Amino acid sequence: MNPTLKHFAEGALVRSGITRLARRARRGHTLVLAYHNVLPDGDTIAGDKNLHLPQKEFALQLDVVSETHEAVSIEAIGCVSPLSNRPRVVITFDDAYAGALTAGVEELEKRGMPATIFVAPALIDSVSWWDILAEQTDGAIAGDLRRHVLESLGGNADSVLRWADSTFTISRSNPNLPRIGNMAQLTAAASRPGVTIGSHSWSHPNLCALRDPDLGTELRRSDQWLRSQFSCVVPWLSYPYGLYNASVKRAIAKAGYRGAFRIDGGWVRSSASLPSYALPRLSIPSGLSLNGFRLRLAGL
Repeated sequence: MNPTLKHFAEGALVRSGITRLARRARRGHTLVLAYHNVLPDGDTIAGDKNLHLPQKEFALQLDVVSETHEAVSIEAIGCVSPLSNRPRVVITFDDAYAGALTAGVEELEKRGMPATIFVAPALIDSVSWWDILAEQTDGAIAGDLRRHVLESLGGNADSVLRWADSTFTISRSNPNLPRIGNMAQLTAAASRPGVTIGSHSWSHPNLCALRDPDLGTELRRSDQWLRSQFSCVVPWLSYPYGLYNASVKRAIAKAGYRGAFRIDGGWVRSSASLPSYALPRLSIPSGLSLNGFRLRLAGL
């Protein structure tokens, strides 16, 4: 759709009052928002542009959430909500980008909102392969390239970068490429009120490409390491790249997780029972308009 027409249509829908009706129908249900990075004010967007939301836009989105929803912790999923006129929101971040740990947590703390950060410990203080590749291709990775990397190379960072070095002329020298947070930033974020830490596997592979014992090691090693470092770890996992299958779900259950999240799928119903290993989330990309965000929060 033409961007101008889309902007007009989103505004007209919000003004029509349909979002209020839609929210009313979802009282007691929970929407889990999936973010990646929050780009601190003044920083330049680089890497996979879809993942890096400017801090000012994130702050405005949180203000909208506070106006229309009840922000709750991840542990509220599966619990019966007290009678309320508002649907619930859980805020999550994948990958533990430095911006999410600093600017993102800062905005949450201002508003007293809880959040869960899903961490892949092997990526701490690194630049992700997806940001490196996206920087070579105008800020986005084509579908066929992504499929090759995830299916043929298993989403393994070392394998992907070795292949990329032999296939393309890639540069890793751009100082604006966003980094996964370092240990000091992660420790500081984990100490903030309302912040909990979950697992994003150990090294962020495509879990569907692994077999035991590697699959079990990815799941257990991450949880064990996180618990050795932080007191706010929760038994929840988000799937790297949003990919999972029946074997992965069985391995997650065996590893003792209470639940695991996709990167898509919408709302968690009030009747959801736990444990559950394919819980839905709503991915929030950079570039989404504020009225577009309002519509998504209402389930439209």
